[in-house]
Amino acid sequence: MLDGMIALIAGLVLLFFGKRMFWLAAALVAFLFGWQLFGSLLGPGLSLLLALVLGAIFAWVAIKFIRIAVYFVGVLAGAIALPYLMGIFGVEMSWLILALIGGAIGLILVAVAFDWGLILITAWAGASAVTFGLKQWMTLDGTLGTVIFLVLMVAGIFWQSANRRKT
Repeated sequence: MLDGMIALIAGLVLLFFGKRMFWLAAALVAFLFGWQLFGSLLGPGLSLLLALVLGAIFAWVAIKFIRIAVYFVGVLAGAIALPYLMGIFGVEMSWLILALIGGAIGLILVAVAFDWGLILITAWAGASAVTFGLKQWMTLDGTLGTVIFLVLMVAGIFWQSANRRKT
């Protein structure tokens, strides 16, 4: 239940304010990645603490070294988003393999088109996290989960692109 609440809140922030508040997006992406990674290895209390520390480090890096941080955030956002997305479709693969593939996709997106890549990757990660959060409270089959994911991602892309000149 706590997983769903945190994923939902973090996902909404990423979805609509990912590019505009990049330091926060970097912190949330690192937090979600760390929480997912450490959650399977350590207990819930220690994994939450380590994820918070990782998020704080990424927020600082994003403030001081934005160009470098964007590439790291692209990798981490892809690494958290692809496993969530494949879970919606019912694909059962190793989390690590999906995270590596998603990380490569995220890196390519921000490397090819910096501004739009950042919008796409934060909307993708945000929509994935929100859909995961909703899945904790309601039954989402493949079709409904996919529709919710796509609607959220498109809404996030439109919202961020409409507000991108203001950043």
